[in-house]
Amino acid sequence: MAEESIVPVKIVKLRNTLSGHTGYVNTVAVSPNGSLCASSGNDDVGTIIHALCFSPTRYWLCAATEHGIKIWDLEGKSIVEDWRVDLKQEDESADGATTTHSKKKLIYCTSLSWSADGNTLFSGYTDGVIRVYQIGPY
Repeated sequence: MAEESIVPVKIVKLRNTLSGHTGYVNTVAVSPNGSLCASSGNDDVGTIIHALCFSPTRYWLCAATEHGIKIWDLEGKSIVEDWRVDLKQEDESADGATTTHSKKKLIYCTSLSWSADGNTLFSGYTDGVIRVYQIGPY
């Protein structure tokens, strides 16, 4: 009986390397049309960005930091939004639901994702909560 061998087919091939960070790379995002690549890492330059994502319908880049979520309009070179979680407001609007927020614990966003239509931004936080933001016209 002849021995069969499986020949691995390489479907993934390294196309390029992008260098420039002095520390580890924490997050990478590519714009929907592939024309832009954004990255952040531990470069000791200030704020650490935990997540990046491009809007699928607008020329916007969204970043999650320990200070909040920031959205830049890349075409207009301006900040569209810069907000932080208001835990007090969330607790007041919880309609009697039990909350686990600690005033001493730093709660920040670690992941971001846009809906396909670009009208909703989903954000995951260190307190185990996914906060969903509706984005209005700009």
